[in-house]
Amino acid sequence: MEIPSQNPYFSVVRKQLNSYDGSSKQYYIIEFPRPAVGVLVTRGTDVLLIRQYRPIVDEYVWAIPSGAVGLEETPAEAAARELEEESGYRARSLVPWMNCYASYGCSDQRFEIFWTSDAAETERGFDPAEVIEIRWFNRTELRELVHGNGVVDNLSLSPLLLFLLKLSERTEPESHD
Repeated sequence: MEIPSQNPYFSVVRKQLNSYDGSSKQYYIIEFPRPAVGVLVTRGTDVLLIRQYRPIVDEYVWAIPSGAVGLEETPAEAAARELEEESGYRARSLVPWMNCYASYGCSDQRFEIFWTSDAAETERGFDPAEVIEIRWFNRTELRELVHGNGVVDNLSLSPLLLFLLKLSERTEPESHD
């Protein structure tokens, strides 16, 4: 293993990887020391999203509150902090919702997503240095936003799609084969 580049957030690593067929290839991998976290905030069938400008992709996006896990934080502590900083809401409880990888073809970055349905607005409000606006989306608006490519990051899209799937499973009549 060789580390051609490293910073506090990730490392580029060159590794020899073995395939299931016994072959071996050299890969460059982006390794992350800690997961990223996100919080799916719901109120009934409504979802809270934040609008941000993301300079790396040069786009204005809708997303769930999310961010990095600090050195001395657990993922749940980081999720609670990010939620409050980015949305101005504080969760009374956070439940592990799901996890996924950003792009496991080139990176080991893991997303740990939490869910809360009991977030309360704080007096502090959201951080205008990070967030342009916050908004609650109902089920129809959320579907339209997803269909219109208004949510483009996996950290947000995966939990939102799971939420919509769970809603549709709850409301569609059972089939009897």
